[in-house]
Amino acid sequence: MRELLTEALTLTAERRIRAVIGATYPLARARDAHTSLAERATLGKSLLLV
Repeated sequence: MRELLTEALTLTAERRIRAVIGATYPLARARDAHTSLAERATLGKSLLLV
């Protein structure tokens, strides 16, 4: 597992892979973000903005 994590972090640092951000939500809408994830309505990652 450590080797996989090291490889993933290395590839990320080299910008060869990146996370896909599907949606952003202000912290006040955390409930909406959770609902969207639970309903699989978002492709990629969801971010809460503080």
